[in-house]
Amino acid sequence: MRRPASLHSLRTELLVNFALLAVSALVFAVASVVLLYDTIDPGRAILYISLLIAADVAVVVAFGAVQLRRLVVQPLRRTAAAAEAIAAGDLGRRVESHATLELEQLGTSVNRMTERLLHEQAQLVRAEKLASVGRLAAGIAHEIGNPLGAISGYAHLLRVGTTGNTRALEAVAGLEREAARIDRIVRGLLDYARPRRQSPTPIDVNETLRHVVALVDEQGHLRRVALVLTLSPRAPVVQGDRHELEQVFVNLLLNAADAAGASGVVAVSSTIMSRSTIEQGFERRASDALSHAGHHPPSPRVSAWLARERSAESFVKIIVADSGVGVPDADVERIFDPFFTTKEPGKGTGLGLAIVARTVDNFGGIVWVERAREGGAALHLFLPLTTATAPGVDPDDAPQEPWRQ
Repeated sequence: MRRPASLHSLRTELLVNFALLAVSALVFAVASVVLLYDTIDPGRAILYISLLIAADVAVVVAFGAVQLRRLVVQPLRRTAAAAEAIAAGDLGRRVESHATLELEQLGTSVNRMTERLLHEQAQLVRAEKLASVGRLAAGIAHEIGNPLGAISGYAHLLRVGTTGNTRALEAVAGLEREAARIDRIVRGLLDYARPRRQSPTPIDVNETLRHVVALVDEQGHLRRVALVLTLSPRAPVVQGDRHELEQVFVNLLLNAADAAGASGVVAVSSTIMSRSTIEQGFERRASDALSHAGHHPPSPRVSAWLARERSAESFVKIIVADSGVGVPDADVERIFDPFFTTKEPGKGTGLGLAIVARTVDNFGGIVWVERAREGGAALHLFLPLTTATAPGVDPDDAPQEPWRQ
């Protein structure tokens, strides 16, 4: 849709059209009387003038009806038809652009309402999925946990009793490997499903990011990639469980490193932002292409979250981006669903980002994915800050993240 600033007001458009029409009709009537005054029969002058005025009024009414139909009636009918289609279940339908400011605002509002409806519908479906997975996880943990422990014990006994038999040892190693994989899945389900006893403490996000980066690097997961770490000069402090936040960052870094591949790039950044800055939208970097420059309003997802989250006025924005292939548009919401994964079978359980989404929600924040400017995926997080960092926050004093979207 076009920007409202480039559109004329409907009131102005109607007034200008009718003013021009009235002036034209008046000029035509006066000119007709002046030209015909000396040529018509004086006895029938009043009749001719009356007919002329009636014809002039008819033209004014007809032209006015055409203008009303063009500027008001037809756009309203199209908007009403789109709204009826949306109400009937066609959530892919959108109101088209209009030529006047008020009708364009109406269409924009209907489209935003539709986007919000889609978002709420997706959230409802996701909540139902999460509830089902929670019940499933509890059942699996009880039904599989004990037999799995027994299988691991028997595998250990087999390893001890099959010394010297290479093929048997290989079979036992495979049995132990797959049993360990099942154990990881069950533990992931438990971490995802069971409620944790919350003991919130102040957490320095920058210090936590540095610690997690060092930990993942020591484990060798970042050796194949180039890491770009750009943190806010101020220490953003959030309230929550430090272990859970570390787990969030570990999952995001591992996914980014895996997606970037050999010789890829992983970028991590943190920025302190005020509520007003988020609501007004972001300014893209001057180095971006012209087609991508300018105002970048918050997404409907972020706007809806801000409307719910009223306890904080300042937030930390964390971005973990990679130079991989990115996430297809069709999967931007599904990647947070339990068991959804784009990795090859055996290389991922699909629980990492589901745990991330749940943990971020427990922190009162929001997480979503966008396409990074360099082509890969960029995971964005907003977390509310505590009063330890909220006073004196200036969104302009933060460094520009290398991968800002």
